[in-house]
Amino acid sequence: MRKAYIFIYDDVVGDREKLKNLFNRMSTVKTWRFDMPHCFYVISENSAAELYEEFVSLNGRMGKFLFIEASENRQGQMIRDTWHLLRNKVLKSKQT
Repeated sequence: MRKAYIFIYDDVVGDREKLKNLFNRMSTVKTWRFDMPHCFYVISENSAAELYEEFVSLNGRMGKFLFIEASENRQGQMIRDTWHLLRNKVLKSKQT
């Protein structure tokens, strides 16, 4: 079952470009997106612990970061594409 996670990180972990490349290499990450500084939305069928282990194996233990599951108990002001990803666990089609 797919789960939505929010990945929050500090500058020591890496910059956005480095993290985009890293998430593309991770076998535990199905897809991802971003729209805020120091935050990615990650879709995975794995646990937060498994995401953490693969992330650390590729990037080391530098900086502070957190994988946290985005539950149904959420509210905020986000763009539609982010809400779509968090609700449906897939990126929004470019045709819609």
